[in-house]
Amino acid sequence: MNQGATKSVSQSTIQRTLLRLGLRSRRLVRAPMLTAVHRRRRLEFARQYSSWTSTEWRQVAFSDESRFMLHRTDGRWRIRRETSERNHPATIAGTVQAGGGSIMVWGMFSWHSLGSLIIVEGTMDQYKYASVLADHVHPYMRIVFPQDDGIFQQDNARCHTAASVRAWFEEHQDEFTVLPWPANSPDLNPIEHLFDHLDRVVRAMDPHQSSAAGHGIRVGMAQHPREHLQGPII
Repeated sequence: MNQGATKSVSQSTIQRTLLRLGLRSRRLVRAPMLTAVHRRRRLEFARQYSSWTSTEWRQVAFSDESRFMLHRTDGRWRIRRETSERNHPATIAGTVQAGGGSIMVWGMFSWHSLGSLIIVEGTMDQYKYASVLADHVHPYMRIVFPQDDGIFQQDNARCHTAASVRAWFEEHQDEFTVLPWPANSPDLNPIEHLFDHLDRVVRAMDPHQSSAAGHGIRVGMAQHPREHLQGPII
């Protein structure tokens, strides 16, 4: 900033000026990269379900996959912005899936109880997901929602929307329904709070083997307070 100026300006003066303008140093918010179509569909989703109360949301079983990195950089970029600009597109660091040295898990939960958390070998495909539905989702929905009034949530990953998977849901539509979900919207899913907790557990362990990370994830899952799962829903 001093280049070409008649007087030099100290770093402390610059910092005081920025603070006076309300531009504090903050971490970049990390969120999915959204297109105009994504934003429109998220807004439509919000409007459609804006009248739901905790009574309806307690009938939803939320699910998702998450990949935990065994080796990762800090990624704590910072930016000067006003408080009101936290979610402005210009102040958000877009996230993309990273590869290498990782472990993938699939999990589900509802307000009523925690469901399964399983380690996924490799990448989830429609065949692995079919096994998850039969071995974990179906029993959970039958036990937790015995009146067949449960709602299952999943995102729009390719393995979730394959023809064979859609056929499975059609076969079980009398037992529970599937909640339509806007694409590229993991931040709307309350299970992300659980995954954030598990990610901190894995980071603290700094594991070098996927087996150690898997053990840490299971321990973190068992120790996570139930009220922390219920909080984002009610």
